[in-house]
Amino acid sequence: MSALHLNFTLWLLCLGGVLYNLVVGEYPYTWSCNSTAAACTRQLKAAEESFTPHTKCKLECVSTSDQQDKGFFSTRVLWPRPKHVSGNSGKTAVVNVADLAYNGNTINNIAADDLEQLVENFKSKYSDSNSKTESGDAVEAELNFTFEVNNGTLVDFTDSSDESYELTITSSTNEDGEVSIDARVKASSYFGARHGLETLSQLALTDPVDGKTYMVTGIKIEDSPYYLWRGLSVDTSRNFISPPVIKNILTGLAAAKMNTLHWHLTDSHSFPYVSSRVPEMSQYGAYLPNKIYSADDIADIVQYAKKLGIRVVPELDAPAHVGYGWQWGPSAGKGNLVVCLGKEPWTEYCLEPPCGQMNVVNDDVYLTLKKLYTDLKESFPSDWFHMGGDEVNFNCWKSEETITDFMKTKGWKINDEGFMKLWDYYQTKAYGQLKEAREEESSKAILWSSRMTEGDDLSLLSKDDYVIQFWGTTVGDSEEAKKHKKQLKEMLEKGYRVIMSNHNELYLDCGFGAWVGAGPNNWCSPFKSWHQVYMSDIRQWIEDEKVDITETKAKQQVLGGETAIWTEQTSDSDIIYKVFPRTWAYAERLWTNPSKGESGDLGSWEEAEERLTHFASLMKEEGRGAVLSNTMKPEYCLQNDGKCVLESNGSYIKLLHPELILVVSVFHLFSLYYS
Repeated sequence: MSALHLNFTLWLLCLGGVLYNLVVGEYPYTWSCNSTAAACTRQLKAAEESFTPHTKCKLECVSTSDQQDKGFFSTRVLWPRPKHVSGNSGKTAVVNVADLAYNGNTINNIAADDLEQLVENFKSKYSDSNSKTESGDAVEAELNFTFEVNNGTLVDFTDSSDESYELTITSSTNEDGEVSIDARVKASSYFGARHGLETLSQLALTDPVDGKTYMVTGIKIEDSPYYLWRGLSVDTSRNFISPPVIKNILTGLAAAKMNTLHWHLTDSHSFPYVSSRVPEMSQYGAYLPNKIYSADDIADIVQYAKKLGIRVVPELDAPAHVGYGWQWGPSAGKGNLVVCLGKEPWTEYCLEPPCGQMNVVNDDVYLTLKKLYTDLKESFPSDWFHMGGDEVNFNCWKSEETITDFMKTKGWKINDEGFMKLWDYYQTKAYGQLKEAREEESSKAILWSSRMTEGDDLSLLSKDDYVIQFWGTTVGDSEEAKKHKKQLKEMLEKGYRVIMSNHNELYLDCGFGAWVGAGPNNWCSPFKSWHQVYMSDIRQWIEDEKVDITETKAKQQVLGGETAIWTEQTSDSDIIYKVFPRTWAYAERLWTNPSKGESGDLGSWEEAEERLTHFASLMKEEGRGAVLSNTMKPEYCLQNDGKCVLESNGSYIKLLHPELILVVSVFHLFSLYYS
């Protein structure tokens, strides 16, 4: 944009503001607090009444002690809900975050640059508002910030990383009447320090009407996560997801203190990962030459995630879910590395087109796997690796004579029992290659739940070597549902560690219509609402299903969970609003895991709804990453807490504000007229 165009644009913006004041006049609304419910509602401002911004009201509207016992705390602006909150002053002051005085780390000078960068990142969230609060008349308090961090070094996130933190905000007034706000984050690690600043950023909010930034003047928060593993699984094979969009997803995850991006890199559809040791994979497997993840792309994404406190766990799915990218074997003198590639009718050989499965009797498959595992270790420093492992189709292997001949030489029958032995043969050899590539005596491997993780076949997998990511359903009375529930119960009772991704609550691609065939439903319909995701509580399921496991053991074995977005019907254009806000809903379940409460109480989706709606709106701000999530409610609901709710009898109109009733009525009349 030229300087002339820029000046003209700024002139138009200023003119717009002048015209607004001339035509519309002063903003006619103000906000008031109902302290019983910690709710701010919009109302017309009386002639002599001073303006109370919505942001100021939300931060100051502290609930009564009676409601605090139910979890209505801290003006209900925090997401995910912290473990413990106390000492909320119920007061705010206008600050200029750009002028924040950073006092450094009082414990030591380790990793001073890493911690200072965290502070700069915090300040950047308010860059658009600083010009509104730079004058002496506007600013009401100086802002000081201090770290107390044992070791703030930016390192790779591991299972032993300490994410706990303590945030304290206090204020004081000197003899000249000057107010000072002092914020302090105490933590053991970089990750706790980052989480503390993330929470602080939710206690300093910029109002869209007056443009000022209001900060709580007093509060104490002690916080730590309930579950170790808090993540999202993203598929980039069925449709390519560009690196900038992946980074936008990471921004959204970090804001809600999620710590894992599980990257389903490859599948039968495409192989976009560029391997330095096996360059043929992406040459043959990428959709287009520019739809690849180069070494530089991945290094940039991994480093970006690292600064956000997120580990990136790669998945190379096998022995099923392989196809394009593996077909170069014959031309290189290595024979067929893949079988059933694109075979028809596909319904007989796989669950979705294109089909493809590893030729597990070809030794070159394992040599290739070792090279890929080595590359992936160098690309991704995570201490975990996902081996895939689900939806193996025995018909595919049965249709290949070289495979059945191999089985006969082993004395294995050509039936389900024999194919399970073949699958075990593959898994044992592949895991051996993984250990050699990673130079580990025992690698931390993850497998999807499958036929191999049920019944007697589960014993084929060592519970010391593998974690099972459970994708089956946890509800229902169908034979399939009963099988899945029995499988999960047996895994837990036999001591296996699990990561939850049960599709009945945590698959985000469900409910968007069929893509093979016709009809309104895809295989996992209906749509999973954020309410379902939020209430996906494995702890409650263990209790309800009477799983024979102690609470202590359950917490040790259930590492946590992931939402999952499979991209058959998803691409850059729509992945963000499919992932968020539902993954944010799961973030609070994984971080806080509140006990199930009565409707409206702590632990219920009703209590969480207002806070999540506020958080999702906040994340759309440019300074916070512009994570454009799916819109949850009309803006009216954001401006009037507690008005957009259903009564228990479903008579929601009774609870609606008259203004919204008018909007609904007009919309209904237009619908009738144009129908």
